[in-house]
Amino acid sequence: MISPIEPVAGGAPSSIVGQVEAIFSATGPFSKASNFEYRPQQQAMAMAVAQALESEQHLMVEAGTGVGKSFAYLVPAVLYAFSRKKKAIICTHTINLQEQLVEKDLPVLQQVLGVPFTFTMLKGRGNYLCTGRLRKVMQQADSLFTSSETQELRRIYEWSKTTEDGSLSDFDQEPDRRVWEQVCSERGLCTPKRCGHTSDLASQGAMCFFQRARQKILSSDVLVLNHTLFFSLLNSLDSDERSKCGAIFRNDFVIFDEAHTVEQVAARHIGLSVSSGQLRFSLQRLWNPRTEKGLLATLRAGNKIGLVAEALEAGEKFFDAVEQACEEIIQKTKPPSYFSRGAEDPVDNPPQGRANRNRFSTSTSGAQREWSELRIRRPELVPDTVSLTLIRLREAIHELIKLTEDKELGEELVECNHRLDALSHAVTTFLKQDVNQHVYWVERGGKSQRSL
Repeated sequence: MISPIEPVAGGAPSSIVGQVEAIFSATGPFSKASNFEYRPQQQAMAMAVAQALESEQHLMVEAGTGVGKSFAYLVPAVLYAFSRKKKAIICTHTINLQEQLVEKDLPVLQQVLGVPFTFTMLKGRGNYLCTGRLRKVMQQADSLFTSSETQELRRIYEWSKTTEDGSLSDFDQEPDRRVWEQVCSERGLCTPKRCGHTSDLASQGAMCFFQRARQKILSSDVLVLNHTLFFSLLNSLDSDERSKCGAIFRNDFVIFDEAHTVEQVAARHIGLSVSSGQLRFSLQRLWNPRTEKGLLATLRAGNKIGLVAEALEAGEKFFDAVEQACEEIIQKTKPPSYFSRGAEDPVDNPPQGRANRNRFSTSTSGAQREWSELRIRRPELVPDTVSLTLIRLREAIHELIKLTEDKELGEELVECNHRLDALSHAVTTFLKQDVNQHVYWVERGGKSQRSL
């Protein structure tokens, strides 16, 4: 067992670098553990991290197996975060490493560092149940869901009475995605005012699970999250209210572990992407022609349903046209680099590591799937048959928002309009291709190469 660090005679070292050097020395507090082995490489790495933090400089470290990298960056990160009242953002790629950090390494450091720091694992808000949305949806279930989906909603409701953290990881069997999307926390719909500790929900003992987690996040010194969530949050930084207070990201500092995956993950989340699946899901949230359910059914706004049907048809024709245009390009050129994701052509293959990455996809049912990625080099690949229909629909939804007396339902419609606006913007950006230093392409994958 490692004993807590005792004050150094004559006072603690004046800098974090000095503290770190002492902690990892051959006679430091870690040396009292039976399984500790003094490693000069670990000490050197820890001191380099401490120096980078104190001087506010970037640092890249490559260290082999057995160096003890986790402690080498955690110790200086904790000391610096606690002493400077900043948050340490520890970002990993795999869930296994996240669990190691929060279940093993950080608890050990809580015992031995002599610093009363706190930590938590950060999950995306979509992982958490919003009890406010759940209550509202329970009232509207008949107009939103089919009978089987209503049963799934009931299962979520019963689970909400016993769950400890209200997140997807607490399910034995994860819920149906369509139902969960209607009750999970969503920016603009799950806010501190509506669901937080001063809300009516909190006074009734039903504070939203995400807002509970948010309170813990804001009060923690160390946050552990994965690369995907980091770059998703980074891509929405300007509109994220948490950026103002420093949890995440302004005034925080970030340490990437498993950094060899950063380029690929960043490329997936910085830039724009649009798929027919995204468009179809957003439209069917308003009205699903197959089930005749949706928010418009709740409002009994039958005169707006035609606009949704028109947008669905326009979206399907648009993405069919995109795929057909790609097929025509393939037939004209057919370079080998177009037919393999592993091709080495640096010009025609989309760069996997570039941050400004724009993805555009759809679903198709064609028989032959010869290509997986196709670089699009010219603007106006196909006519824009989508944007105008979405504008008309958004205008109609805006009128409904002004007329409805149900504030919470109005907020749901506002969020739907925001999503449709973002999808429309992505389509026009792809077609115009007027953003400098960006590349544009169509990507096809999935089972039998049917997701494009």
